[in-house]
Amino acid sequence: MSNLLNNNNKKKLLSRGAAIVPDQQFNIQDVKEDEKPKKVEHTEDVVAKKSGAKSDAPKKKSEATNTSVRVTKQTRSKLNAIIQYGKAENVDSLIDILIDEYIENHFTKEDKKTYELVLKLIQAREK
Repeated sequence: MSNLLNNNNKKKLLSRGAAIVPDQQFNIQDVKEDEKPKKVEHTEDVVAKKSGAKSDAPKKKSEATNTSVRVTKQTRSKLNAIIQYGKAENVDSLIDILIDEYIENHFTKEDKKTYELVLKLIQAREK
């Protein structure tokens, strides 16, 4: 029985052909300057540059890091429906709009001050 396991005289079922090489190999220097992606400016920045006026709203920093927020599937579907309707570019910008509108319409002056203070503390802790 052990002779069957150690038998190296098996036929090869698949015969390998010649090595396949690509016709053309990629080189990083081959990439042309025009093929590189162009920087897209935000519409607010473009409008401000054309009009020469500064925006009233404070500019928000675009954080490079993303995080997740747990919401129900129904809430996620509602957010995606609003985006598909064309009211915002992505969920992040939609949530920013919704938060700003809520603060503007439902907070008193004292609540806004407290909110700003707490927000600054949280942002300072994250740095």
